[in-house]
Amino acid sequence: MMVAEGNLDYALARVHARHGQLLDEAAWLRLEANRDLGQYLDSARASPLAEWVASLDPTRDVHAIERTLRTEWRQYVESVATWHPRECQPWLAWCAWLPFLSLLARLSRPEPAPAWLLADPVCGPVAPGNPAERAAALQGTPLAPLEPAILGRVPMSSAWLAHWLTLAARSDVQTQQLVSRLLQTINTHAERLLSNAADTPTLRRRLADQLTRLFRASDGTAVATLCHLGLLALDLERLRGGLVRRSVFAARVQQAA
Repeated sequence: MMVAEGNLDYALARVHARHGQLLDEAAWLRLEANRDLGQYLDSARASPLAEWVASLDPTRDVHAIERTLRTEWRQYVESVATWHPRECQPWLAWCAWLPFLSLLARLSRPEPAPAWLLADPVCGPVAPGNPAERAAALQGTPLAPLEPAILGRVPMSSAWLAHWLTLAARSDVQTQQLVSRLLQTINTHAERLLSNAADTPTLRRRLADQLTRLFRASDGTAVATLCHLGLLALDLERLRGGLVRRSVFAARVQQAA
C-alpha cells in the first residue's frame, strides 16, 4: 500500500540517481562474458544489478527466476511511485503490472493453466477454472480493470492502457505532449518487433536511445520517471535473458551427465 508522499523535485532527484546506476554496454559485455550461471550471478551481484538477483542461486529453474524478477519489478515500481506526489502515485504504480500482462493474457484461453502459472503469486490465485471464472476472481483485486481482456473482449495491453489513462493526474500541455511522444515511441517499437523480430537486439538498442533522449527532454516532469522505468525494463529483459539461457544450459548439462 502506498502511504508515503513526496514532491516532484525529490522524486526526480532519486530517479536521476537510480538512472545513473544503469549498466552501460561495456558493463553488460563484461557480465555476459560469464558463461556459467553461478559466475554470471556472482558478477551481477558485484554490479548495480545486485538487488535484482539477491535472492537467486544457480539451483533456481527458469520459472522461479522469472517469478523473482517480476516480484522485484513490482516492488521497485511501487516504491518509486511513493516518492512522487500523491496524485501521480496510482498512475505510476499501475506500471508494476506490466510484466504480468502476457501471463494474464493466457487466462483468456479455455485450457487449464499450467502448473508454473498456478505457482505465480499474482496470477495463480485467479488462474483456476475457465475465463469467466477467472474474470470473476479478479473482482476485488487490483487487477480488476483487466477483466475485459480475460473475457476476450479486448487485448490485454489495451485493457491495461485504458485504465492507465484514467489514472493520469491533470497536467499541463507540455507533459501531455511528452506522454504522447512516449506512447508513440513504444507503439512504434512494438510494430517494428512484429515486422522484424529477427533484429530484436538492434530494435531494443534503438528504443533505449529514444527513451534516453526523452528522459532528458522530460526533465522536471513525471514522464522522466516513466522513461526511467522503460529503460530499466529493457535492462531487466536483458538480465532475464542472460539468466534464463544459462539456467536452461545448466539443466541440459545435468540431464546429459
